Amino acid sequence: MAFHPVKSVLSAGGRHGLSDNEKRDPIGLAVAALNRFAQSDVIDRLGLRKTSEQTVYRVTSAGFRTAGAAGRAFARAGKATAGKRVPSAKGKGLFDLTPTEDEQMLVDVVTEFAAEVVRPAASEANETCQAPDDLLKATLEIGLPILGVAEDLGGIATERSAVGGVLVHEALAHGDLGLAVAALAPGAVATALSLYGTDEQQSTYLPAFTGDEVPAAALVLGEPTPLFDPLAPSTRATRKGDGFVLEGLKSAVVRGADDELFLVGADLDGAPQLFLVE
Repeated sequence: MAFHPVKSVLSAGGRHGLSDNEKRDPIGLAVAALNRFAQSDVIDRLGLRKTSEQTVYRVTSAGFRTAGAAGRAFARAGKATAGKRVPSAKGKGLFDLTPTEDEQMLVDVVTEFAAEVVRPAASEANETCQAPDDLLKATLEIGLPILGVAEDLGGIATERSAVGGVLVHEALAHGDLGLAVAALAPGAVATALSLYGTDEQQSTYLPAFTGDEVPAAALVLGEPTPLFDPLAPSTRATRKGDGFVLEGLKSAVVRGADDELFLVGADLDGAPQLFLVE
């Protein structure tokens, strides 16, 4: 099987998320995301809508299409040249953790989503050891898989912001940490592709993450050893023809039985690399 390398794992120490943009609609990105979520019927399907709630939620969408994981094929596209990158946020010269207006609105939306959808679903998910499909699909409505993907690649990020990314993750985990990890896993792969992928890799895989049938995907770094260092993996990659062979053992793979795409960390010629594995 051929494996397609991206760039060095964690090499850029990238900051992910969203920040304000003077050219944005004044309502803000998060309000648009909330409106999209409001149009979804997922709250009713999960039986979580408050009878007395006075919000903008209305059932107007046609619902979700069912993704056929086993039959998905990623058609090769683009060229083997450098891809597009999300620019880094401008440094202020200070250690500033204050979210921007857009970031705060997005956090507010995710906080409400965590309280209304994630937390009520946590108990059953714990019993079944599985994240509900409806909940995972609902995360599309607030744009979770494409938070770190550049706008010109179909995402909603204008620049990389550690503050925005961390606050969104924290807000979602307040609903339930396990479900938050499952919901955020595809976004980790999409973000890595948008940061380090070639034009061919971005053109081939990112469209799936920006559509209505986001693939189950996971960033696979962990190994079952004490004090594991992702920059020194024991998993090894060797070149074979125009591809690679990976040998090693990985652990804590999010939704491993369901994943359609893995981004696997392995050592290649003494340096940590990421490999795309369908």
